[in-house]
Amino acid sequence: MKSSQELPRHHSIGAIQGTQNQKEKLDSYILNSVAIFVAALLTMVAFIILTVTDAGSKLAENYTVINSLAEFLLTFKGFPLLALFIPLIGGPLEVYLGRKSDNLRDTTVVDTSFVTLLVVLAMYPQAMAGTLRFYVPRILGFGLYFRVDMLSFTVMTITSILWLLVMIYSHDYMQFENHRNRFYLFMSITHGAILGTVMAGDIFTMFLFFEAMTFSSYMLVSHCEKKECIEAGNNYIYMGVMGGLSILFGMILLYLNINTLEFLPLASKLQSLGAMKYWIIGLFIFGFGIKAGMVPVHIWLPKAHPVAPTPASALLSGIMIKIGAYGILRVTTSFFFPLPGEIEGYKDILWNASKSLGAVIIWLGIVTMALGVFLALQQSNIKRMLAYHSISQMGYIILGIGVAAYLGHKGAMGFAGSVYHIINHALFKSVLFMAAGVIYLKTHELDMYQLGGFWRIMPFTAAATLVAALGITGVPGFNGFASKSILHHGIIEAYEYGHWSFKYAEIAFNIISAGTVCSFIKLFGFVFLGKLPDRYKELKGSYPIMDMAMGGLGLLIIGIGLRPNYVLDKFIIPAAQGITFDHHFIESHLMHMNFFNAHDMLGMVWVYLMGAVIFYLGIKFNLFHLHLPHWLKVEYILVYPLKKLVHLTCKVVSKKEQRALEKGDAIEEIGDALCAIIEHQEEEAEKNPGFLQRLLRIIGIFTDRYEMSLIRSDVVIYAIILTGILATLIFFG
Repeated sequence: MKSSQELPRHHSIGAIQGTQNQKEKLDSYILNSVAIFVAALLTMVAFIILTVTDAGSKLAENYTVINSLAEFLLTFKGFPLLALFIPLIGGPLEVYLGRKSDNLRDTTVVDTSFVTLLVVLAMYPQAMAGTLRFYVPRILGFGLYFRVDMLSFTVMTITSILWLLVMIYSHDYMQFENHRNRFYLFMSITHGAILGTVMAGDIFTMFLFFEAMTFSSYMLVSHCEKKECIEAGNNYIYMGVMGGLSILFGMILLYLNINTLEFLPLASKLQSLGAMKYWIIGLFIFGFGIKAGMVPVHIWLPKAHPVAPTPASALLSGIMIKIGAYGILRVTTSFFFPLPGEIEGYKDILWNASKSLGAVIIWLGIVTMALGVFLALQQSNIKRMLAYHSISQMGYIILGIGVAAYLGHKGAMGFAGSVYHIINHALFKSVLFMAAGVIYLKTHELDMYQLGGFWRIMPFTAAATLVAALGITGVPGFNGFASKSILHHGIIEAYEYGHWSFKYAEIAFNIISAGTVCSFIKLFGFVFLGKLPDRYKELKGSYPIMDMAMGGLGLLIIGIGLRPNYVLDKFIIPAAQGITFDHHFIESHLMHMNFFNAHDMLGMVWVYLMGAVIFYLGIKFNLFHLHLPHWLKVEYILVYPLKKLVHLTCKVVSKKEQRALEKGDAIEEIGDALCAIIEHQEEEAEKNPGFLQRLLRIIGIFTDRYEMSLIRSDVVIYAIILTGILATLIFFG
C-alpha cells in the first residue's frame, strides 16, 4: 500500500533522483552547512574540554582577552533575550531572503541556528552559579521573568543542537514541499517559543511561550494543506487549546491561593489548601500532559507526526513533546516540594502531597509506556510506528518524574533518569524520523511491509537507523542504556523505600522494554534486511547533507553511550542539586555512577532475548495486525459519556413532546428531529471514527437542529477568554 501522508506533491522516483543529482553539485548552501557543522563539532569539543578541565581558568590567567570574555560571560544578564530574539528576528528575515533564493534563505536558517547554539552555551557559567535571571517589567501586568538554571540549560542545549542539525537536514527534504518560506518562518517562531518556555522563571511566562509554541507548531502539522493534514492540525490545535486552558485555570487558582506564580518550593503553603492543591497540580499535569503525549490525552500525536514534513516530525517528537514533560517536571519539583530548611528527612509530613501525586504519575507513566509500545507494534507505517513509540518513550520520562515526586527527598534517581531520557530520546528519535524521511524521498513509500533489503542501496541510512535503534532499545555503549538504567534503579527504589506494588511496575518496565526491542527488530528487519523489491533495484544517488546531519546525531548517541558520566556529572547532577533532594543521596548513588556493571548489562541481555521471543511469536501467530474493538478505543471511551447524554436528552424531549401533543399543543417534533440527527451522526461516525470528528458531530446535533450562529473555532473562544482574563490582570495589577 503506497503511503500518501507525507509530501503535498507526488514526484516520480526518477524526478526525485534528477533533483537529487543537481543537489550533489557544490553550492553555497552545502559549503556553508559543512563549515557550520565542523564549527559546531569543534565548539562542542571545546565546551567539553572547558567543562572537564581547568583549561579555561589557565587561559584567563595568561590572556587578558580571555579573562575579559570570562568576566562578560559571568556578568551579562541579557543572554535570555538574545537567545529569544535571534530565531524570532531570523524568521521574517528568512522569509524575505527566501523570495530571492532558497539557498540564501536556508543558509540563513542554519547560521541563525548555530548562533543561537553559541548564545545558549554561553549561559553555562551563570547557569552553574544559579545567577542568570532577567526580568522584563510591565508586560501584561506581571512582566516576563526568565531564570536559567542547570535544568533549563540542559534542555536548551539539546534543543539547540538538535535544531541546528535538523535545519541542515531540512534543505534537501523541503525542496519537494510547497510554502517553504512559511514553513521556515513558523519553525523559527517555534524555536524561540520553546526557548522562552524553558527559560521561564514563573508559570505566567512559561504559559505565554508555551501557547505561542502550540499555535506556531500547528502550522507545521498542517503544512501540506491536504485533508489529512488539516484534520490532524485541527485535532492538534483543539487538544492544545484544551491543555492551554487547563494550565491557565491552574495558574489562576495558584495565584488566588498563594499569591505567587514564581517557580519556588511551595509545599508548606499548599499544605493548608486541602483538596485545592490537588486541583491546582492536576490542572497543570493535564495541560502539560497533552503536549507530552501522556495517555489518555495522547490522541493528537499519532495523527500529527505522520502528516507533518519530516523535519517538523523530528522536532515535534525530538523536542516539542519534551517541553510538555519539562513543564510537568518543573511544576512538580517546585510547587509540591518544600524548602530544604523546612524538612527533617524524606518522611517529613511536607512530602505527603508529593508522595501521593508521585504514585499517580508513576502509574500514568507505566500505562503510557505500555499502550504506546503495544500500538506501535501494530503499525505498518514507519512514521506512525515512531509516533506511537514517542508516546511510549514519554511514558519512561513521566515514570521518572513520578519516582522523583513519590520519593521526594530521595527522589534524585527518578529526576536524573527523566532528564537523561529527555536528552537521549531527542537524539535517537530524531535520527529515526530523519531516516524515514530519506526512505520516503527515494521510494514514496512508508509501509515497512512493502520494503526490504535497503541496506544494499542505502547503507548510511541503514547504519544511522541501526545506531538509533540500539540507542532506543538500551544496548550498552549507546545512549539509551544510561537513562533506562537510571530509570530502572529509580523504580526499584520506589518499592524499596515505598509501596510494594511498585514491584509490579518494575516487572512491567522490563516487559515494555522487551516490546521496544521487538518493535525495532521488526522495523530494521522489514525495511533494511531481506530481499530488495525489484522496483527499487535501480535506485541510485544519495543525500550527503542529510547523511551528515544524521551522522552528527549518531556520533552523539555513541559518544554519550560510551561516556555516560559526562552528561550525568556536568548537567544532570548540578540540576538535581538545585532542587530539594538529599545531597548525601546524590553523592552516594549518582556521582561517579558505574553504568557498565554486570547486573545492569546482563539485565539488558534478558530484555533483548525477551524482545526476540516476542518478535518470533508475533510473526508466527500474526500478532502484529491486531485491531482493538471500537469500544476499547480511547476516542470511544472519551466520547461515549457525551453520546449517552445526547441519547438521554433525546428521550426526555420525546416524552415531553408526546405529552404536549396529547394536550393538543402545536409544537415542532423536536424529539424525532433529534433522534433522526443522532442516527445520521452515528452512521457518519462509523465511517470516520476520529475523536475530533465524533465529538464535533455529537455537538452538531444541537447546532444542526436550531441553526444557531455559534463560534465554531475553540481557538477564537480561547483567545476571547484569555484576552479578558489578561485584561483583568492588567487592570487590577
